[in-house]
Amino acid sequence: MILTSSNPSGRLFLLITFFMSFTIVNARQTTVTSASEINNGSWSAGDTIVMKNGTWTNQSISFRGTGNESQPIVLMAETPGNVILNGTSKLQFSGKYIVVSGLYFKDGNLSGSDVISFRTSSSQLAENCRLTNTAIENYNPLDSTVDSKWVSIYGKNNKVDHCSFVNKTNSGTLMVVWLTSGITVNHEISENYFGYRNANLDANGNELNGQEIIRIGDSSTSMTIAAVTVKNNFFEHCNGEIETISNKSCGNTYYNNLFYECKGMLTLRHGNGCTVKGNYFFGNGISNTGGVRIIGENHNVYNNYFENLRGTNYRAALCIVRGKENSALNEYFQVKNATVVFNTFVNCSQAFRINYNSSSSLTMPPIGTVIANNHVYNTSSSYYNVSIDLTNATGMDVTWSNNLMNIGRYTNFTYDENQVITGKDAKMIPVSTPIPMYEPSIGSELVNYVTADYPEIINDIRGRERNSTAKLPGASEINGTVSSSMPVKTLVGASFYNNPNTGIKNTNTSFKPFTWLIQQHQIIFNSFETGNLYLVDMSGKVLLNWLVPLNTQLITKTLEKGIYLMVFKTPNKQYTEKIIF
Repeated sequence: MILTSSNPSGRLFLLITFFMSFTIVNARQTTVTSASEINNGSWSAGDTIVMKNGTWTNQSISFRGTGNESQPIVLMAETPGNVILNGTSKLQFSGKYIVVSGLYFKDGNLSGSDVISFRTSSSQLAENCRLTNTAIENYNPLDSTVDSKWVSIYGKNNKVDHCSFVNKTNSGTLMVVWLTSGITVNHEISENYFGYRNANLDANGNELNGQEIIRIGDSSTSMTIAAVTVKNNFFEHCNGEIETISNKSCGNTYYNNLFYECKGMLTLRHGNGCTVKGNYFFGNGISNTGGVRIIGENHNVYNNYFENLRGTNYRAALCIVRGKENSALNEYFQVKNATVVFNTFVNCSQAFRINYNSSSSLTMPPIGTVIANNHVYNTSSSYYNVSIDLTNATGMDVTWSNNLMNIGRYTNFTYDENQVITGKDAKMIPVSTPIPMYEPSIGSELVNYVTADYPEIINDIRGRERNSTAKLPGASEINGTVSSSMPVKTLVGASFYNNPNTGIKNTNTSFKPFTWLIQQHQIIFNSFETGNLYLVDMSGKVLLNWLVPLNTQLITKTLEKGIYLMVFKTPNKQYTEKIIF
């Protein structure tokens, strides 16, 4: 049922008595065909800039604006994925509450500058802005030694989500969070796909530095609390260098990311007080695939899953590095007070590598560090559970407690039955997660080694509640309701880049009488014709049915996470879009 009424100003409001309601607002819609139209425009809160479908060659977009939380300024493709930017095209934006959506940077040759930048000058930065449902693919200079970034994030409270980044071949970190000393930025990087980066090598065949996928900060700002969250991302074949992610600041959180066949590490290179929890590392037996590397103070690593990783030493599944006395900001700080608990390791060549550094001149072993309630499960005794480097190990202080390791080898490590328990049958079985993983099952002997320690850890890697007095060692509990899913390749990234076959086709792919984007789990829908809007789940059930008048903006209430089809029917045509939350 739809009720319509008018207020004294003539503004139209709709009320839906159904599963959820929406808000109607007046806003300016402007269709543009060139960068100059965007750059020379004057944009205000609620404005939507629609980039006309087609190929945009050598277009340098740079604009500012001030929106607000309920009425952002939106720069969007007429149809997501059908605005293709190439050549030397690039995008800069600054101001407040700007949303960029639906763009596809493809096969460009931009050299020496950022493809997308959250600033228009050194003093004009972005705040509360968002890059979403956008892809950059094979956008590289002809000279692979040229250093350039694909995305540079400046300012505060910005978000990059549901984007795809594929096949960066030149030098330079793919995505950088740039910091100013003493300023907490609170950015979020989530639901993205990062794929297929190979290393550029020096004359000796070694990986060149600076080919990370994500870097947060740099050595000069590494003691700054950044408070950046990196979550729910999918990394595949990210092989640029040893640091797939390079943490170079404090207070960041890495949560529920999946690393698939990546020859690199989530590296806590500089900075302190970071949390690495609930991540998945699948090596599939490929050489140099690694897990987490710890440097610095007060890091927490828990509820992570490592399987079939073949990296050793710096690239071990879990490497704790030996530091340098009086370290400079760009060197190796001593590991202090690290907590490594409730992690699972399955058939990794080297599960724990402790006090390692390739330089014997580094003399500061880890201290105040706890390794407890972890589970190492091997199907072969050839894998190394613990390898300790005794170089400059005097004063090393690592407490081992209640770690279950069924079979495997040890180097320079002796233990008692309270530190490491061997020979127990955990009843590990593969489970039907999107990428199969091993978890304990009924009858597991892990239940004999539960703990009440770490009351702050209340869930396992898949969101099951942990018993406050009887937590199982390892990342997974046996019982409970799964409430968190590992990232799925086809459910992250730009919707037009990983588009499953739904069996429903648009009747018109050149012009659509609407635009839409996702903002904080809401759909913002702009109609240019009168029509019926349907929201359909993947089973075909129609959840919502709206009559949307001409030139109306509709904002839904918050939707649950999942995949939906949005169908817009005019008197003559039907249009379908896939929506992913």
